[in-house]
Amino acid sequence: MNKLNFTICISIILLPALFFSACNDRFEDYSTSPDDLLAFSTDTIAFDTIITTINTPFQIFKVYNPHSRALLISSVYLEKGAESGFKINVDGRAGSSAENVEIRGKDSLFVFVDAKPAKNGSNTPQYITDKIIFVTNGVEQNVLLEASTQDAVIWKGFAVSSNSVLSNLKPFVIYDSLVIDEGIVVELKAGTTFYMHGNAEIIVKGTLKAKGTQENPVVIRGDRFDRMVNIPYDLIPGQWGGIRFESNSYQNELDYVCIRNGKYGMDFKLSDPLPSKMKMKNVVLTNFKGILINALNCNIEAENCEFSNAKGALLNLIGGRYNFIHCTIANYYASNVEAGWGSSNQETVHLSGSYLNQETEETEHYPILKADFKNCIIWGNAGSSDIVIEKNEEVSVSNYFQNCIIPNDNATNDDERKLNATVVNCLINMDPKFKKVDSDDFTYDLRLDSISPARNKADPKISKQIPYDLKGMNRFLDEGPDMGAYEWNEENEEEKK
Repeated sequence: MNKLNFTICISIILLPALFFSACNDRFEDYSTSPDDLLAFSTDTIAFDTIITTINTPFQIFKVYNPHSRALLISSVYLEKGAESGFKINVDGRAGSSAENVEIRGKDSLFVFVDAKPAKNGSNTPQYITDKIIFVTNGVEQNVLLEASTQDAVIWKGFAVSSNSVLSNLKPFVIYDSLVIDEGIVVELKAGTTFYMHGNAEIIVKGTLKAKGTQENPVVIRGDRFDRMVNIPYDLIPGQWGGIRFESNSYQNELDYVCIRNGKYGMDFKLSDPLPSKMKMKNVVLTNFKGILINALNCNIEAENCEFSNAKGALLNLIGGRYNFIHCTIANYYASNVEAGWGSSNQETVHLSGSYLNQETEETEHYPILKADFKNCIIWGNAGSSDIVIEKNEEVSVSNYFQNCIIPNDNATNDDERKLNATVVNCLINMDPKFKKVDSDDFTYDLRLDSISPARNKADPKISKQIPYDLKGMNRFLDEGPDMGAYEWNEENEEEKK
């Protein structure tokens, strides 16, 4: 064998060794000391409510090697394996376990955790736990996993075609849309919860009657329980579609219902303004990315309701008949760059007798037959233009504000000339002083502060029709009833302290 061939043979023999030596060169000097332990960015990964059989979004934590020498994590595994429903991905390795995970000195790696637990067979939430065990140099360390799991009824593109009373034993998760067929009455019992997924909508062609209680309201909200950065998704608008009431839908009733965080709130299609379209009592409708209530020629009544925080108008009322008593109508919709939504500069209340039909591109006229606001608070981001009333010269428009806080500085009591409305015993452009308005963490408590000018300023004759506020507080325990949906009381003040 000549020298050249001998050299080639030796190179071929040594090549694998050289290759693997090169691959492992940075990890050839692992620490074997049991004192060289890992560090973790958290000791617990906690999920809020998990709907069983549905995969959760990931949560992430970091594993650190704070030492100068590399470490070899001999094994990483879930203590209960696949039994608990948790899943892990360690530095790109998915499953319930991983072995021989290398981590450089002064370096870190990511661990992703998600869950898809099996049904728990219970109507109430069940607590589950597991641990991620890390074994390094014979020493075990762990990160705790915990969650609350909830069985649910899952509906995908579901239509209710017979009169129904929906059970409140388990929540409903709605994919696509829930449709109530024309002529059908659906009743939601106290405690019924709808978790709306993605762009899901509730489309009411028949009649919806939601009958919650103060202790056990009906709740309609998004289905995400995790966070966007540090903001809980339950505080983020645009999580689902909204509720649409079609033209043939009448006699709808909501009592003690909380609806939040969709793209739009309630959209009422063109209707006959004589029969009742909707009666709302003790309703909280809040935090939407579009218009909160959009109504075309409808008959809507609301009492003891909170309508708050939308990028569009809170009330966009075109034609029809409307009556709002003891309602708090306040818009503090705030911008958040990270979350991708901007502030609202829209009017809080917009009343109009016409609108542009997008299909025909023609303007249609519907007179406002009645628009009464009594013992209400109306406030928002748009300042003195928070109430806009477009005057309709063809009809006698009856817009009436009595014992309300209204923001328009061009309105005066008993002056119809600029606001196009009758204004009686109202407080003009006076900040209502709510208990908490915090646009930094997106939390709002629209109960009254002790220094609120709305205290004791409601008309008691009107308040006698609704003697208890949205929280069940008697309006007649102090000098007089307060404007808005919430009565001030000393217990609120103690909570604030």
